[in-house]
Amino acid sequence: MSADLWLGSGSKVRLPPGLAGPHDRLVSHRLKRFARRLVRAGFRMTLLLTVVALAGTTYGAFHEQRQRAQFPPPGRLVDVGDGQQVHVRTWGQRAPGSPAIILDVSAMMPSSAFSWLARELANDYHVVAYDRPGMGWSRGGSGPRDARAAADALSRALVAAGIGPPYVVVGHSFGGLSARVFAQAHRDDIVALVLLDTTHPDGGGGQWFGRFARSRALAGHLGLWQLLPRPPDDLAGLPADDAPAALAVSLWTSHLDASADELEAWDASVAQARGAGDFGDLPLLVAAAYGSDGQFEHQRDIARLSTRSELADLRHLGHVQMLTDERQAAELGGHIRRFLAKHASAGVLEPGGNTADGQVDQAQQALALRIGPVQAAQPGQ
Repeated sequence: MSADLWLGSGSKVRLPPGLAGPHDRLVSHRLKRFARRLVRAGFRMTLLLTVVALAGTTYGAFHEQRQRAQFPPPGRLVDVGDGQQVHVRTWGQRAPGSPAIILDVSAMMPSSAFSWLARELANDYHVVAYDRPGMGWSRGGSGPRDARAAADALSRALVAAGIGPPYVVVGHSFGGLSARVFAQAHRDDIVALVLLDTTHPDGGGGQWFGRFARSRALAGHLGLWQLLPRPPDDLAGLPADDAPAALAVSLWTSHLDASADELEAWDASVAQARGAGDFGDLPLLVAAAYGSDGQFEHQRDIARLSTRSELADLRHLGHVQMLTDERQAAELGGHIRRFLAKHASAGVLEPGGNTADGQVDQAQQALALRIGPVQAAQPGQ
C-alpha cells in the first residue's frame, strides 16, 4: 500500500508502495530533515543577497555623494522647475548678434564629453553644453525622459541662464533626437543645425540599449563599479582637467538610472524626432563617422532633412572618439567652423571671435550664405 508524507513546507508527497510499511517513519524523518535544511539554506541565501544588495546600494549612494563634493559642477546649475536643475557649462565669449553653439550630448555620457570640441569652437564662438535632467551634474524629477522632455528642459535652461538666440544646435549620436526636436520647436531662433553621426529613427536597437543601460544601473546600485577594476573608457582621452570628473560622473547611480530611463524611452524619442519633420532650407551639416555602409546611408538620409545640407564623410573618425580624442575633435571642429563660415551672413550667423584684444574679428562677419542640395564633403575638405 502507498502512504502520504507531509513535508515541512506543507506539500504532500505520495510514497510509492515499495517505501510504505515499516520504513515509512524513517523515510519521512529523513525527507522532513532534508526539506528543513533546504528551506533554511534558501532563507540564508535570500538574507545574504538582501544584505549584499543593501550594502552595495548604501555604498554606491555614499560614494556618489562623496564624489559630488570632490567633483563639483564645472558649469552652473539652473532651476527649470518641476524639481529639475540643469547643469549648463559655457566656453568662449559672445559678440552681440552672434549665435551661441548649443551642444547636446549622446546617451550615457556627461556634457564634459564635448570638452575638446567645445574648446576648439570657443576660439570663434560662445559654446554651451548641458546635461539632460538626471544625467551628469543635472538633477531631475520623475517625469518622462524622452526627446521632447529633454528639448523642453533645454529651452527652460537657456532662458534661466540668460542665453538667448540665435542658436546653432549640435547633437551627437542619441542627442541628435532631442536636438532635432528642440530645433524644430525653436525654428525661428535656429540659424544652423549640426548632427554628428546621430541616431536614425529607423536604426533599431532601442530595446537592447535600454536593457544594457538598466544592467549598468543595477551594477551601480550594487556597488560593483566601485569595487571592480574599471574597463578602458574613451572618456579617459578628454582634457586632463576634465577626464577624472567625467569618468566619475559616468558611473554615478543617479546618472546611470536617468540614462536607463532615457534609453528605455527610445521608441517615444525616435517617434518625436520623426514627427519634427524636415527643416526646409536651414543650413544642416551631417557628419558620418566610422561604421557600416548601412549606417552611412542612414546619415545620408538624415542629410535630406534640409535642402541646404552637407554630408561630411568622416568615416576615418570614431563615433565616440570624434569627441574624446584631441586630434579627432580638432578635425571635426575644423569641419564645423568651415561649415558655419560658409553659411555666415552679416548679423545672422557671425562668429563671436576671441581675438587678442578681445574684439570681434570683423573679417569673419560678412561671408555669404551659399550651399546646394546634399553633397558629400571628403576627409580634409
